[in-house]
Amino acid sequence: MRILPFFLVLAMVSPLFAAGLEPSSFSLVEPTGSWFNPEFSGFASFSMITGGGRTLAGGLTVGTVSFSLHPNWDAAIDIGYARLYDFHGFSAGRVLGGLDLRWRPSDDFSLQLHFSGSLPDSSLTGF
Repeated sequence: MRILPFFLVLAMVSPLFAAGLEPSSFSLVEPTGSWFNPEFSGFASFSMITGGGRTLAGGLTVGTVSFSLHPNWDAAIDIGYARLYDFHGFSAGRVLGGLDLRWRPSDDFSLQLHFSGSLPDSSLTGF
């Protein structure tokens, strides 16, 4: 029975060496020489308008994570929140999200798919 675990470990580790990957150089925290190198960016905006006895304000924040899936494939994920305030009691918010896939096989050709949408914040909290 002691031979069976040895063969199971050997069966799991041998494909890694066959593909040229060494488990000792694998790290999720600090990938060295890895294709997964995410870039983080963000955007925030706030505006306010007043007139006619009313005051309205709006705020928006969006964060983006971009990374390379393959030398010719890039992806980006967006998540954000937008809110409109009326200082006389009205308030509404939206949760924003998006996914972007880009394929660039050459310098002269590019194909991009983009999905985006929003949900009212009340659908997440139930209020």
